[in-house]
Amino acid sequence: MTDRLSHPDKVRRGSFYSTHAFGTVLDPGHGGHIQTKSLDGFEYGVAPNIIAKEYKFADQFDRTEKVTRTKLIEILTQNPHTAMTIEFNKKPDAKKMVDELFEHTGTKNAFTKTVKTLLAGEKREMVGFHQNTFDEHRRLYFTEAGKEHPRLVDPRTLNFIIVNLVRYEVK
Repeated sequence: MTDRLSHPDKVRRGSFYSTHAFGTVLDPGHGGHIQTKSLDGFEYGVAPNIIAKEYKFADQFDRTEKVTRTKLIEILTQNPHTAMTIEFNKKPDAKKMVDELFEHTGTKNAFTKTVKTLLAGEKREMVGFHQNTFDEHRRLYFTEAGKEHPRLVDPRTLNFIIVNLVRYEVK
């Protein structure tokens, strides 16, 4: 078994191809090429004109759009297999809530503010991609760059997504 996907010596003019890889940039200015490393560890240089036409980066955006949470979830699910950045609120931690509430038991206003902050959950940002796969609770399996296993994200807790050169934020 070989890890080759094609035979370069058999490529002919007009041959149709597909390519899709995820990876990270090692050196953005390596002798006129951008040095990259794929998720499976293969390092190679890519010409800037190919980067411009065929690569999408999770951290690049030209504009920001405010959208409803429903639209944000729709944008997320319509872009599987695409590098993106997402920010969401993690599920609140019960022990942290108890500790914070115990510490801020002064006035009713302070208590109310603390409860609202804690119930929102901690903000978490991830860079990676998804394959439009959900668990039984409609949480999305999101593969974070550099991590071996996907993580679960509840799309209802999204704050923003950066994908296809646009940063989409919840109104």
